[in-house]
Amino acid sequence: MSYIFTGTTTSRIAAVDRTKGALNVVAPSYFNLNADGSLRLSQMLDQTFVQSMHDRGIKVVPFLSNHWDRALGRKALANREQLTDQIVEAIDNYHLDGVNVDIENVTDEDRDAYTDLVRLLSEKVPDDKEVSVAVAANPNQQKQGWHGSYDNQELATYADYLLLMAYDESYEGGPAGPVASIDWVERSIKTMVEIEGVPSEKIVLGLPFFGRYWKTSESTGGYGISNHRVEALIDKYDGRVTFDEQAQSPKATFTIKESDPTTVISGRTLTPGTYEVWYENNRSIHAKIDLVHKYNLKGTGSWSLGQESPSI
Repeated sequence: MSYIFTGTTTSRIAAVDRTKGALNVVAPSYFNLNADGSLRLSQMLDQTFVQSMHDRGIKVVPFLSNHWDRALGRKALANREQLTDQIVEAIDNYHLDGVNVDIENVTDEDRDAYTDLVRLLSEKVPDDKEVSVAVAANPNQQKQGWHGSYDNQELATYADYLLLMAYDESYEGGPAGPVASIDWVERSIKTMVEIEGVPSEKIVLGLPFFGRYWKTSESTGGYGISNHRVEALIDKYDGRVTFDEQAQSPKATFTIKESDPTTVISGRTLTPGTYEVWYENNRSIHAKIDLVHKYNLKGTGSWSLGQESPSI
C-alpha cells in the first residue's frame, strides 16, 4: 500500500501506474477533521480516481488525519461515536474500501480513547472493508508522549493491520542522520513482534520515499525532500553519494556556489553552501524489504507515492 498526499487526478493515476501492479491498496488524503472533531472530507476526494483504482483492482482506503494537531486529535477522539458514524457513511457514499487511522501527536493520556476509536470502527465498518492504523516506530519502547498513545497489542485485535511508520529516525530540528537506518527499523519491528505481541502477519512495514537535508553551516535542518528531488540535486550540483554500510542508508553531499542556479524545495530556497542529504535508494529499500521476509510481515507501505525515484 502507499499513501497519496498531493497531486492532481491525472498525476495520481500516473503515479499508481508507474508501480506496474505493485500496489493493492492506496490511501489518499480524503478524511480530515473539523474543529469539533467531526469528519471533513477533503477537496482531494475524487470519484474518477476511485473508479480508476477499482478498474485496476486496487482498493482505496483513505487515511484519517489530524495533521499532527494534538488538540484536534483529541477532539476527534472525544467525538469518536459521531466521527466513526460519519466515516462509515462516507465509505458507503463514495464507494471506498475502508479507513486508515493516522491520528498522530496525541499522548499516552489518550491511549484508551484511541484504542476505543479503532474498536468502534472495527464494529461499524462492514466486514468486506478494512480498518488499519498507522503507528509510530518505537525501538526504545517509550511508554509516554506520542509513542505512548498506541496500545499496539490492543489495536491489532481490532484492526486488520498496523502500518509501522518506520521513518523519521532523524527529523526536522535534529542532528543529521539516516531517515531510517536498518538497525533502527529492525528494532522497531522486534518491539512490536517480540515485546508487544503483535502478530507479524498484522504488520505492514512503512518505507520512506523521502529524505532530509541539512546545510552544514547551519545549526538546524532536517527539512523534508522527495527522493526524486535528491537525485535531481545530485545531478544539478555535481554531488557525491556515499553509502553508510552500518545504517544501510545513502548520503548525498553537494555544494551550491553563488553563481549556480537556485533551487526551491517546499517554498524554501537553497542558499549557497554545502548540504548533506540522507535519503533512500534501491539498495536501502531492498535492505528493508528483506526484513519483511525475515519477520514474515504482511507487506510494505510507503509515504508517499510520487516522492519516490522512478527506479524504485
